[in-house]
Amino acid sequence: MSTDPSTLRPALLPPIVVLSAAIIFDQLFWEHDLALNLLLFVAMVVSFLLWRFGWKGLSVPARAALLGLVVTAVMSVVHHTPIALVATVLALPLFAALAHEPQLRSLVYAGPWSVSNFLLVPIGLSDQAGGLLRERRATRSGWRWGRAAFVPVLIVIVFFMLYRTGNPRFEHLTAGFLDGLWQVVADLMAELLTARVIFFLYALGVCAGLLYRFAPKAVLQWEQQWTDALLRRRVKRPHWLAPRAMDPLERERRAGIVLLVLANAMLLVVNIIDIGWVWFGFTVPEDFNLKQFVHEGTWTLIASILLSMVVVLHLFRGNQNFYWRNPLLKMLAFVWIVQNLVLGVSVFLRNWHYISFHGLAAKRIGVIVFLALVLVGLITLFLKLRHRRSFFYLLRVNAWALFIAVIMLTTVDWSGFITRVNLKHSNANEIDIDHYLELGDHVLPTLYANLERVEEQMERHSRNRVRWVRHLDPGSFRAQLDARRNRFLERHAARVWQEWNLADDRTYAALVKQGLVDPTTP
Repeated sequence: MSTDPSTLRPALLPPIVVLSAAIIFDQLFWEHDLALNLLLFVAMVVSFLLWRFGWKGLSVPARAALLGLVVTAVMSVVHHTPIALVATVLALPLFAALAHEPQLRSLVYAGPWSVSNFLLVPIGLSDQAGGLLRERRATRSGWRWGRAAFVPVLIVIVFFMLYRTGNPRFEHLTAGFLDGLWQVVADLMAELLTARVIFFLYALGVCAGLLYRFAPKAVLQWEQQWTDALLRRRVKRPHWLAPRAMDPLERERRAGIVLLVLANAMLLVVNIIDIGWVWFGFTVPEDFNLKQFVHEGTWTLIASILLSMVVVLHLFRGNQNFYWRNPLLKMLAFVWIVQNLVLGVSVFLRNWHYISFHGLAAKRIGVIVFLALVLVGLITLFLKLRHRRSFFYLLRVNAWALFIAVIMLTTVDWSGFITRVNLKHSNANEIDIDHYLELGDHVLPTLYANLERVEEQMERHSRNRVRWVRHLDPGSFRAQLDARRNRFLERHAARVWQEWNLADDRTYAALVKQGLVDPTTP
């Protein structure tokens, strides 16, 4: 019998592909950390989908998602940061969804499409199995009878449980039989459903959901109801009725004008204060609570910007966008958006002043990224009002902005970047020394090479009137650093090829170069 793929029946190819992919998935990921194995799995899935659809068969959103996926997958090996690993795991099903459904335009609907595709994998695989079994005469009858008997048996079980609950004697009569039956089933499941078998079933589901389509057209149909351009919806009234008055739109317009005039006036005062206080010549006075100024103040102002966006969206919903008397309302909305952009700059400067005083940290980077996304949201809101775009337009563009931001975050080793910035920080007495020991293992060579600088920061901090870091003893800090190095070396020695990544190798090589590791020791 020929084994040429061209001679395989179409119904036989998907199960073979899914089974082969699941075997590879099992070998790559069973009891292994994510690293090189994730890159190899992404390469396998992408290669198969490109073989099926071709580069020209991918839509523009699918191509963009693919480029982002390639970047995150490579960075998961180069930098091996948590955000790179998480971004790769999330970007892979999004790309698969856009590849299988080329008419999808947004990540907002690609996510639900992917979820529905995975949920329907069991049904799709059972249909595939049924199609294969029906082609074989020996099993056709048994498969038909098995499917026919499934629902009656299920109904009988339901009635059996109801009768047991409602009749104590029937329950007593069947208790011994039922207990024995459950024990047999439990023993059988314990033998069959081992952890490895469950993992392999999971692998089957993941591979099937990525490589083939099982989702219905419902998600695509939901997305196709929306357009980027805002459409005016006219409600036709019978010709014998008088035209509907414009009073509701006029009342909304007047209320909106009052709201935006008052809000703009209040925000103008806030912006004038911030420009004079935060933008130019900002200093930290003695006994000033910089933490409250930045942490609570920043998130409060960000919340106000988000609330402002919600208010504008509410005011310009529906036909208010087409009302001929709304130029003043629209102008006030534009002014408010611009003022919120100014407020966003002030929030950024608050965070920047905090970094200038206390150094860098992952949360402070997160604030900057989140703030950048908020500013993108304000700009797209401005474009929505000016060009009469829909709410779907806002969701679609801002979802892609979030996707791009996450992709960009994966290209930097943030732990190393934070460490280098804080070690060179001019305000040595206010650096969070404890944070050094909370960063990833890849900063170990940098910390060892700059122990004198860390000790200087400890000594400078010990002169402060208020001491808020725990590690002020160089010996204790070095002991904890050595303990982390030893744990890293144990993990590195036990690493298998699936867990290889460039970041660990660079860390190990740097430690060897510094004389902190004996390369001849296994």
